[in-house]
Amino acid sequence: MHLLYVFSAVVEARGFSAAQISLNVSASTISRQISDLETRLGMRLCQRGRKGFRLTDKGEIVYSASQKLFASLEHFGEVVDGTRGKLVGRLSVAAIDNWAFNDDAPIVGALGELTRIAPDVSVEVHSLAPDDIEIAVQDGQVSVGVGVFHKHKPGLIYELLGTEKIGLYCAQGHPLYEAATRAEVERLLPEANYCKRAYLNEDQVAPISIGLRSNASAHQIEGIAILVLTGGYIGYLPESFANIWVREGRMRSVGDGLYDLKSEIKLVRKRGEDPNLLGKTFIQLLKDASSRVSGVKLIG
Repeated sequence: MHLLYVFSAVVEARGFSAAQISLNVSASTISRQISDLETRLGMRLCQRGRKGFRLTDKGEIVYSASQKLFASLEHFGEVVDGTRGKLVGRLSVAAIDNWAFNDDAPIVGALGELTRIAPDVSVEVHSLAPDDIEIAVQDGQVSVGVGVFHKHKPGLIYELLGTEKIGLYCAQGHPLYEAATRAEVERLLPEANYCKRAYLNEDQVAPISIGLRSNASAHQIEGIAILVLTGGYIGYLPESFANIWVREGRMRSVGDGLYDLKSEIKLVRKRGEDPNLLGKTFIQLLKDASSRVSGVKLIG
């Protein structure tokens, strides 16, 4: 187990020398320990030398399996502590990457309440795009994910938390920014260049995009905002996020909300895995916080 921890630290540091700080041992000691691990496993895990550090194909598999093993051991400890009725351990959560700008985001209230009732819990928050959230949950890197998921994966469970308004936006310099009437908007819209969210099927979630020219995309919502702010593109953004630039007059809703949509915000967790006491508590806190925002009681 110790050698696997050393190996994982080297992989994450991308080399023996860089791993010296986190492991607090010399590079020669690390090299010896990796050699010992390779001998025990009977396979070459990495290439090291003048060309730098690189994992072999077998090394990639061992590293991935190691992460799952560490997660399982941690889960075991949390289950045992949960059996005693104690809220301890580590909670790893992933949320969509723009929620820091949403004053109504229930994850803020849920995490705040968790830190109040369980101050000894270690919390790890990841800000990710929806596809990456699903991957992190499937791989066991995070316990719970919160985001916008339009195409559900069979190995995951999705639960509705609430909705978020998204709007079609343009920025100063774009012809639509000065459009004063609906007729003018409808005349200019077909000529607009639309920036796509690479993690969504835009034709399905935003029908207005069908037929529009599009030669740009982004994998995070911040990337869509950057493209819109150039004045050369229109694109969908969460209202709470776009308001940063709307208040400054740098951005405006196309047609003053004419093309607004609602996105469903969902909780996602791995199918077939019963959450431990800490996970169950956070999920219920998340549902309670969502209920306070929406006014609808979610079943725990």
